[in-house]
Amino acid sequence: MHPEWQRIANEFIEATSYRVGELEKGWASRYDFSKRPATYLRYEKVFARIDLGKPQFPPSVDLWEVLANRRSKRNFLKQPMTLNELNLLLWGTQGITDDMGDYQLRTTPSAGALYPIETYLMINNVEGVEKGLYHLDVQNWCLEGLKREDTSEIAYLFTEEQEVTRRAAVNFVWTAMVDRTKDKYKERAYRYIWWDSGHVSQNLHLVANGLGLGVTTIGHWMDHDMNEYLGIDGKSHLSVLMASVGKIAGGHWLTDRRPE
Repeated sequence: MHPEWQRIANEFIEATSYRVGELEKGWASRYDFSKRPATYLRYEKVFARIDLGKPQFPPSVDLWEVLANRRSKRNFLKQPMTLNELNLLLWGTQGITDDMGDYQLRTTPSAGALYPIETYLMINNVEGVEKGLYHLDVQNWCLEGLKREDTSEIAYLFTEEQEVTRRAAVNFVWTAMVDRTKDKYKERAYRYIWWDSGHVSQNLHLVANGLGLGVTTIGHWMDHDMNEYLGIDGKSHLSVLMASVGKIAGGHWLTDRRPE
């Protein structure tokens, strides 16, 4: 590792590490939810709003079989995904499952139930949905159209020519609104947002595999370019992870051979 990179990494770990007695006891547990930053992001100027509604759930699959057959798959077909398949992927990663009054629970855990992760979609091939950049409005459960354009070449460019992103039916781009977590957890928030994005991406893998879709996480993308494309500042709101999803040959995880 380059010495400068090592220095930055070490300083980050040190600055976000604690010792017994260094913190006021219970300070995080006394957090006032009523004064927290807004939990939900909504865009006013959009070219379309697509109400998703409750997804149509397929017959139950065995969780242990899904785990045993989970694979990252990149050989996407040109066949489009259905809107219900996309809805299931979104619900499995960000769906609201219960209302606790001051906060709502989702299908993925989040540090302090603060949910800093936002979902943007570079949609290339979904039935009934125009190509373009979309944002998931979690609270109202709809897609907000931000840019009407072919995003496949943009994703390809920003991931340094990874073919999987150009062939994907949908490229997920997850971002973090840091203040949602930092308001409670201070400097430790910069660890928590990465953990939260990991929870979300793992659920995407499980749901996609259960539906017989191909999925792979993308960790190599040009952050500055992506942040500019999304219209976010890259500091208080920054891109944190990507994933590509598409149809694959075989059609269902049950067709895969289970490991011995």
